[in-house]
Amino acid sequence: MISVVKFKQFLYIPLFLLIVPLFNSCSKNNLDLYGFTMGTSYSIKINHNKFFKDSKLKNKIEKELNYISSVFSTYDEKSELSLINNSKKNSFTISDDMMIVLEKSLYFSEISDGMYDPTVFPLVDLWGFGPSLKSDKPKNDSIIKVLNYVSYKNIEISNNKINLKNKNTIIDLSSIAKGYAVDKVADLLLNEGYDNFMVEIGGEVKCIGKNHGAEWVIGITNPLDDFSLIKTNLSNLSMATSGSYNNYTYYDGIKYSHIINPKTGFPLENNIISATVIAQDCIDADAIATLLMLFPYKKGLDLINTIDNVECYLIIEDEEKKVVKQSTGFYKYLF
Repeated sequence: MISVVKFKQFLYIPLFLLIVPLFNSCSKNNLDLYGFTMGTSYSIKINHNKFFKDSKLKNKIEKELNYISSVFSTYDEKSELSLINNSKKNSFTISDDMMIVLEKSLYFSEISDGMYDPTVFPLVDLWGFGPSLKSDKPKNDSIIKVLNYVSYKNIEISNNKINLKNKNTIIDLSSIAKGYAVDKVADLLLNEGYDNFMVEIGGEVKCIGKNHGAEWVIGITNPLDDFSLIKTNLSNLSMATSGSYNNYTYYDGIKYSHIINPKTGFPLENNIISATVIAQDCIDADAIATLLMLFPYKKGLDLINTIDNVECYLIIEDEEKKVVKQSTGFYKYLF
């Protein structure tokens, strides 16, 4: 799992990569809602002919977001996930939401041959990229000790039950829960009768229907040019971006990446700067964008080209130059 390091309440947020909604001109039928959740911000834009009750709708949205945080937050000691991590028990009954996200996370662990791993966080922290902010290079025996309980295979789930084969295993769903939150808010709005809207949480976005008759235009901050955006057209689709920029540390004059290989316990060298993914559901886009940061770009592109209805846009560093690589169908969404 990529670990782009920002220590706020909930999730790791890319430092320099943003997905920017590019709105059409204002209309009396627009409703814009903003707020904070999961250690980041959210924005929602709705256009609809029905009468808006702003405060009532916003209260429903924030109630949903607060609930999701109460399930997946790693900083709230009372969250469902924290209670699991801190319990030292092996077996738990879990909520439907925890079940859904864990199942999805383990699926991506399987298809990545364990490179995407929701239990890697103790290694991230050991290398100085976690909340403990360790300043010394970890010793080999410390890495080996932690590796004993880092593996997605330590997690077994079935029928709202979770069993941890090693009770020292720590689960962190930061790379996927934010995308799930976007999907849940979108479902709420659909159930409320809205069918043309955009939901964005910390740069993860889902666009439903149209924006005044046109597809939603979403701009990705371009790491090749600080003064331009990569513009995309989205309708009934989600987008997420993962990336790294100056996320490294030095030990004894040697540069180490923040991307940790959960199999070896050591930082993984990769030349991918950012990965943007378009998929139907934001939970998938979120996780796949993270997953792509873990592979050589050719392997990542090969994987994406085998998955239906998923496309990606990669920025890689090749011989000290930044180069764009994209899946075969991404061009369809470029503005």
